[in-house]
Amino acid sequence: MNIHQVSVSYVQEQDRLMIRINSKDGDELRAWLTRRLALALLPALHQTANEQMRKIASPDALATSLEDQRFQMLTAFQKEAALRTGDFDTPYQEPPPHAAQTTAKVTPEPLLLTEVKVTLMNSGQLHLQLLEKLPGKAETRNFQVTMDAQLSNGLLHLLHQSLMTSHWLQVPMTHVDPAVEAAPDTEAAELAAELSKPKYLN
Repeated sequence: MNIHQVSVSYVQEQDRLMIRINSKDGDELRAWLTRRLALALLPALHQTANEQMRKIASPDALATSLEDQRFQMLTAFQKEAALRTGDFDTPYQEPPPHAAQTTAKVTPEPLLLTEVKVTLMNSGQLHLQLLEKLPGKAETRNFQVTMDAQLSNGLLHLLHQSLMTSHWLQVPMTHVDPAVEAAPDTEAAELAAELSKPKYLN
């Protein structure tokens, strides 16, 4: 897929992130990203994207002089600055109405991602394999995309923005009834013990 644009947005009604990737040919990949997977993916993608930048910015051979080292460091900084610049102002281009029916690579329904495989290739490209493995369904839907460093950092930036919008990173405040605050010390201690227990949401 020749990637043209990437979009990540928080959909409040679904409480999920919608990832959309389109190509210059009008194809489009759509996938839902849950909170659990998004929070697990972010640090892995961040680390791999950093390795990707170091890989393409590092010199192929050792410098033979101090001047060569300075030149290579300057070149690395320039590459890093260029890779971090992206077009975040141009609106996402909607695919043609007939794209879902005419393109075999794109399915009408978004993938509900259950697994993402991140691989840094020797060429410096970042390979993402997006998989939907749902219980009760024999078919595993999947899609693979390859990104250069600029697209990888753009995807990271969009993920960070969407996570801020979703408020998933904020710790929920515990509401305490004023009547409880006036309870005896023993009851308050029991309440504090209960509130300190972790709550797991699956």
